[in-house]
Amino acid sequence: MSDYTLNLSNEEQVRKAYMPFVQQGGLFVATGKGQVQHKLGEEVMLSVTLPKDTEATLVKGKVVWLSPPRGSANSEAGFGVQLLEDKSHLRNRIETLLGHLVQSDAPTSTI
Repeated sequence: MSDYTLNLSNEEQVRKAYMPFVQQGGLFVATGKGQVQHKLGEEVMLSVTLPKDTEATLVKGKVVWLSPPRGSANSEAGFGVQLLEDKSHLRNRIETLLGHLVQSDAPTSTI
């Protein structure tokens, strides 16, 4: 199982990374040009820090989205992770933080 750190320091970064259309909620992990190879269904561990958090939240997830380095002009290389064991209620905290922005039509890192 791979470990990743997401430091989301402002609401815009959270909005771009959050995947509300994924059952149980999901987060996009950008990998940049040197894409890390993953397979759909692979389990990963995320360490997520939201704005104003004093410590990171650990959450187990499953890869459900792949975005290759040569995707569309607006897409970013990386992968989407469905939140599996969300005992810290990360999804609820994200949706509370974003409020009305969750259903925004503004582009994100995934669509």
